[in-house]
Amino acid sequence: MPSPDLQSARIVAGALALLAREIREVGPPVDLWSPSLPPGFISEVAARVGRGEAAPLWVEERHPARGLAIYSPSPWESEFFGFGTARLLGPFMVAERQRDRENRVRKLARLAIDRALAGQARLITLKTFHDPAVLRGFLGEGFIMAEIGATLERPAPDEEAPAAVPAGFVFLGETELRPAGMAAEAATALGDFFYDGHYRHDPTPGPETACRMWRQTVLEDLTGAAAPVLALWDGRKDRLAAVATARIAANEAALSILAVTRPYRRRGLGRLILLEMLNRLRGKSAIIRAETASYNLPALRLYHSLGFVNAAPLAALHYHVHTEGLK
Repeated sequence: MPSPDLQSARIVAGALALLAREIREVGPPVDLWSPSLPPGFISEVAARVGRGEAAPLWVEERHPARGLAIYSPSPWESEFFGFGTARLLGPFMVAERQRDRENRVRKLARLAIDRALAGQARLITLKTFHDPAVLRGFLGEGFIMAEIGATLERPAPDEEAPAAVPAGFVFLGETELRPAGMAAEAATALGDFFYDGHYRHDPTPGPETACRMWRQTVLEDLTGAAAPVLALWDGRKDRLAAVATARIAANEAALSILAVTRPYRRRGLGRLILLEMLNRLRGKSAIIRAETASYNLPALRLYHSLGFVNAAPLAALHYHVHTEGLK
């Protein structure tokens, strides 16, 4: 775990604020989709560095805005994979020349690998925007493309038509689902999210670990990590039909889980529960975001039908640290 570093936290906050201003005033290069860096996000990242939960990596320490990434151990993933895992956030920079971006990313990638070796982490994961130069930089240092994710967004609704619940079905909220037994039953009912036994398209962790990871994510969302939480329950057969969860931060809502159990698929219930979730997010956030695999065409059609539009895609990258380099 990195040690607390208030000086680095201040440098990170200043560098990200400088980049945010440059993006607002100048705009990103034509071939680089650069995310907005809202003040709440900058404060959160800097605070994590200040608490020692993450460490900054610099292309040039004297000029931090020229290239920055945030490295942090991931205890949650480490526990489930059974080996040290780390996450990389970024890269953050504005550079017009493709070669400059690629070279800066390659240096950040090497710094991340060195830190993983020093901390005995065996896997580094990150999600980054689909800029060809950035991807070339990571891939050139041995990262693999684990998945291309589709991202979508829409304004929070002023008013949506109320969801028409079929006879015998009822919506349950977090209060009804929070008891441990109920949440565990729901996590089991949702089945295996990783249908091919892979974590994204990376088979290395193995199907058993990937399945366990999905079920634990569901369980944590249903027992307090997410809010609001919504379930569609079939009262006639006394079993779960669908689940939707969201997490709200900085006036934005991110849909975390949207899943329908196998016996209830292809019956329009995914649309029903998503529409109800949109209604429950009214007044709680300005923007609603969603993410799904780019090959998940049914999910994409559903989101588009309810007013979501495509945003910049995200590339999920993994790096497997060579075990012979570990102590």
